[in-house]
Amino acid sequence: MPDSGISAALQFQIQLTAMRIDQWLQEDVFHFRWWFLLGLFSFSIYLWWKLVDKRRLPEVILFMGLTTILTLILDEYGEELSLWDYPIDIFPIFPPMTAIDLASLPMIYSLIYQYFGTWKSFSWATVIMATIFCFVLEPLLMWGDFYQLLKWKYYYGFPIYIAMALLIRWIVITIYTIARKTEEKR
Repeated sequence: MPDSGISAALQFQIQLTAMRIDQWLQEDVFHFRWWFLLGLFSFSIYLWWKLVDKRRLPEVILFMGLTTILTLILDEYGEELSLWDYPIDIFPIFPPMTAIDLASLPMIYSLIYQYFGTWKSFSWATVIMATIFCFVLEPLLMWGDFYQLLKWKYYYGFPIYIAMALLIRWIVITIYTIARKTEEKR
């Protein structure tokens, strides 16, 4: 590569991004699996909007936003370490921008947060959700070639799904408790 003041790592990243976009344009966009992900993404948003308690919208959106951030961080980490891969993305420039990361998983978590108000019921609902995601949905996504395990096993994610939900619930409850106490002092 010619020396243009840009590091070799950055030049490779530029080439990799160009390759990723080209592959996406040639093999992914407008093909069946891409439409499926786009449909799943759209349906998740629609269903969530119908089910979410609009009176608790700021609280539920905070929960969903924190879930999205943490999910994207963990997925980017896993992809960077080649633990897993998403062979198809809705958008090519920010892997893993999948329908699962941006809509389905955060929205399901946020609805569990909304509907299960005690720690006990929330924990049980989270364990059930983690079981379904790890042992039913992930194998189905693999079978459909939406997800590839490289150096990862389904069951590794099980405690992560649970810990993530419990941590985020604790953070949101703590934030709202601090806000209520501050408001009461006024």
